[in-house]
Amino acid sequence: MSVAVSSAGSVTTARLTGEIDTYTVPDVRSAFERLPVVAGGTVVVDLREVTFLDSSGLGAIIALYHRAGADGARLQLVCGDVTSRLVQLMHLDQVMEVVIDPGTPSGHASSPEPEPSNPA
Repeated sequence: MSVAVSSAGSVTTARLTGEIDTYTVPDVRSAFERLPVVAGGTVVVDLREVTFLDSSGLGAIIALYHRAGADGARLQLVCGDVTSRLVQLMHLDQVMEVVIDPGTPSGHASSPEPEPSNPA
């Protein structure tokens, strides 16, 4: 498990990789606590490279969601194959902004609409 953090202006991105479970979630929580959150900004949690996510990992994401909201920012989840179904089953997509990676077979929900083609 790893967490890579980057910031660009008012957007802070945390890219998680590997398994997020009871054993690794303390490191995730620690990384989330150190994330810079800008009022009016966005915190992006990129879960596309997560291979396993359990309830403790979801709890860490929910805690970050509450922290971002308290600091005047919004949280956006970017999900891939493994995480999109779980996020939808837990109805987090009804509470948080969730983007499903359109490159995955389950790419729907908040996926961007395809651009209309221009006939030549």
